[in-house]
Amino acid sequence: MPRTILVDDERPALNALNHLLKEYPEIEIVGAFTSIDQAMERIRSDGHIDLVFLDIDMPKTNGIAMAQAIRAFQERIGIVFVTAYQHFAVEAFEVNAIDYIMKPVSKKRLDKTMERMVQEIRTNQEQIPQQERDYFLNALITQKVTSQAEILQKAESLGIDFTREFRLFFIIITDSKNRPSWKCTEDMSSVMMKIIAQLASESDLIPWQTVSGVGVIDFDIQSSENCKQQELAKATRLKTAIGSDFPTIMAFFGIADRNSGVRNFAERFLQARNSAVIGMHIYLASGFPESDSPEPGSPVSGIYHFQDSGFLPVLDMYVDDQKVDELIDNTIGKILEYDRKNGAALFRTMEKLIICNNLQEVADTLFIHYKTVTFRKQSIEKILGLTMNSFTGRTMLGAALTLYYLRNIPSLTNDYLEK
Repeated sequence: MPRTILVDDERPALNALNHLLKEYPEIEIVGAFTSIDQAMERIRSDGHIDLVFLDIDMPKTNGIAMAQAIRAFQERIGIVFVTAYQHFAVEAFEVNAIDYIMKPVSKKRLDKTMERMVQEIRTNQEQIPQQERDYFLNALITQKVTSQAEILQKAESLGIDFTREFRLFFIIITDSKNRPSWKCTEDMSSVMMKIIAQLASESDLIPWQTVSGVGVIDFDIQSSENCKQQELAKATRLKTAIGSDFPTIMAFFGIADRNSGVRNFAERFLQARNSAVIGMHIYLASGFPESDSPEPGSPVSGIYHFQDSGFLPVLDMYVDDQKVDELIDNTIGKILEYDRKNGAALFRTMEKLIICNNLQEVADTLFIHYKTVTFRKQSIEKILGLTMNSFTGRTMLGAALTLYYLRNIPSLTNDYLEK
């Protein structure tokens, strides 16, 4: 129930409005003021005011100025202007007021205001917890909050019970041209918000938005046996639901190792996020397989489990940045530079040679002749000075390619997390 205060410098008008509003059980009137200063003091000291009915034409500071002060203090508070003067309307709506009521106030007019108010307050109350969860969980993955007691207390206030065991998923959303959200020219945030709302409708899921996709905490754990199979099945169900409701986008899932507690939350997040990144690239490099129902967890399913990739998703955590740069420059970098200078497509071929099973599969995926693939493979090996048939060569290129993928996603400390 929205906690409401009334502000009007004329006592009779204030009392009349108070009397009318008491007929509406949708709101709780917690204060009525003839002084703007006293009203602002109540708003600041209370901290839980949801709605203000506010006269405009008042001495000293008018209602428009007070509304601006309210917005500066707490943007979510709803404002309804009540005035005898029509000419304030434009200014009133510039501060995003819920409604603008002309005096004398009638019951019929208040009914319409209440309809608007209920919808506005409900929308705000739904958005605020999600925004707070987003900020809190992003602070955890960037390790801005480290006190265990503080984490558990804040999490509990947001409806997150970190004393329970949970799964951790990460979802990368791509557009119709297979570009991940952070590379799209159009804004994908509205799509992600709708997906988050869809996921949040399930009581055991806690989704949140990050700079590179959607994280999901899942408390729906029935058994500690067959963990991986349960996780793949859950991810498959969620992916199918997203695909059904949002047919123009694709969702790629990464799944972290299961672990209890919140101490290693940031590491598990990286496991899930980076697994999703690798899974996305594997799918795209595999040439969009025709199968409508690939085996969950297979390279072409769009779902990638940390356990299927060993150390690769967290490889960059254990290698010095300078060494990573050197490895990429001496492998991937040489191929990219060759392509840039010669208008070639060796990088894409190399990527598919590493990911696909054989040369014929690469040829089929790229729609080129088998002999062309063989020639390109020889060119790659000549540029790099190694053979891709050897264990050492494939391992080094696989590691370099993984690190290259992980270097081309937004940083966890991106400005988005500061908002």
